[in-house]
Amino acid sequence: MSRLATRIKDHPRRSPGFAPRTRTNPTVSTTRLDPAALMPKGAGWTIPRLIHPDGHPVPTEFRLVEGERAAAKLALNFIEAGIGYADEWAASGGSATSFIQRSLNRWLDDHGRAKIQEHFFLDVVLSTSLDRYCYGQPAASGDISRMFVTIEPESAGYVVLGPTLRLLEAAHPRLPATFLNLFLGGLNRWIRVYDYRDALDRLERLREWYEDDPESDQIELPNIEASIPECVRRKPLSPRGLAHVIKTLKDDRALHLVEQAAELARISNSVEPPSIDNETRELLSDCGDPVPALVAVFEEHDTIEGSFDEESQGMLEVTPEPNLILSLNGSHPRSISAAFAHLGSLCRTLLLAASLLDKASRTSRLAT
Repeated sequence: MSRLATRIKDHPRRSPGFAPRTRTNPTVSTTRLDPAALMPKGAGWTIPRLIHPDGHPVPTEFRLVEGERAAAKLALNFIEAGIGYADEWAASGGSATSFIQRSLNRWLDDHGRAKIQEHFFLDVVLSTSLDRYCYGQPAASGDISRMFVTIEPESAGYVVLGPTLRLLEAAHPRLPATFLNLFLGGLNRWIRVYDYRDALDRLERLREWYEDDPESDQIELPNIEASIPECVRRKPLSPRGLAHVIKTLKDDRALHLVEQAAELARISNSVEPPSIDNETRELLSDCGDPVPALVAVFEEHDTIEGSFDEESQGMLEVTPEPNLILSLNGSHPRSISAAFAHLGSLCRTLLLAASLLDKASRTSRLAT
């Protein structure tokens, strides 16, 4: 397998006892550099490393295109696509793989990495193979005609939305539901967010599992409904209705929250996330659901957070799919440009989300 990867590690907020993945990974000969931890420490639940049968973790450091000739071709195409930076060549010491690495780092810098990394802890992987997800697939050494950019969480970010929703409800009774619809809906187009709907889905599955148990009446299930504020159950405002309400808002904090959520939804919906073709879908047929990049709860330690803590224990029993997969042909600059245009849309969405999460965090602190 050939790969350029970035990783995030050592977050202080951790969920207890994530179950390790149980699959094995074939030995692969790759060129490796020290990992560039693009995302710093933050608040999140750590997802454990994939483990080899011998007990050693599978590294997620930079894994580079095998063959300098193929790397050189990819580097030139990156420049033509507007993704590579020609002035990085001298600093790369004449190494095409180093040039690609430096260009990817700089591209992420130019697309808001510093702000995004405050709340989202994501691996960005450029690879000629999906063998991390579909074991047994042979590595395509030196072949850049079919490549992938994958996005997957190293850990799940965390936000408490209750205080923000109460602030919005004071301004208008339907703003909380509208805000959630814009904010969570916009994010869920690109990454997975675990929220009250996931907790309700899990509760329904638990009920189905226990319905034939003769002692089911003695099993205490979590009361997810009790953690859902009444304001969330109201009908969100239509775009026209929201535009009218915005004109009447007197609380600047509520105004900024709603306007920014609406802008996030607009940007998120301005580009359709790429669909996965049948061939790639077949490769991922044995994978589990993507792990969440963000956990959104209403109050600290509510039953929604408890549901995630419980469900997270089995999230890695099988290898999860990435949150996002972008396919590209490294031999064609236009294909590279198209893939990174989608990645840029994700970055713009996450930038606005990070700003909203800042506001939600400040509101929570002021409420305590």
